[in-house]
Amino acid sequence: MFYQKTVKYFLIFSFLSFLLFSNSLKAEITVDNEWARVTPSGAGSVYMKIINTGNSDDKLISASSDKAGMVMIHRSIREGNISKMIHIHDGITIPSNSSVDLKPGDYHIMLMNLDKNLSLGDKISVVLNFEKNNSLEIMPVAKLRPPKMHTHK
Repeated sequence: MFYQKTVKYFLIFSFLSFLLFSNSLKAEITVDNEWARVTPSGAGSVYMKIINTGNSDDKLISASSDKAGMVMIHRSIREGNISKMIHIHDGITIPSNSSVDLKPGDYHIMLMNLDKNLSLGDKISVVLNFEKNNSLEIMPVAKLRPPKMHTHK
């Protein structure tokens, strides 16, 4: 009898600990300062800060938009005097309790074959898909240059 009660309590404790522990490992992703640069050629880039307040790393694995024919994760790099973009196939890791900036000249979401009815100032629906976190919809505003960009005098 004592043995059965001990095993029963041990199993209940183990199960509750598992639930508590697995919940604390969930990534909690938010996005800040999202904006989009669009060009007359029908291409564009989306930039933002992705913040992970969770206790485990997560990964941005893909993105989609109903305003673009194709959406990919890219990174701009410079080799010598040549700049080029690389398609990131394996996603971008968002470390726990940290953030990653998607910014001009680095990581960004590439939008191709943009809707021809899209105008500057319009919001573009973009869905970010993460490995652990739920998908997240953002609505960056279409601009030609970054917000709060200073001018030289």
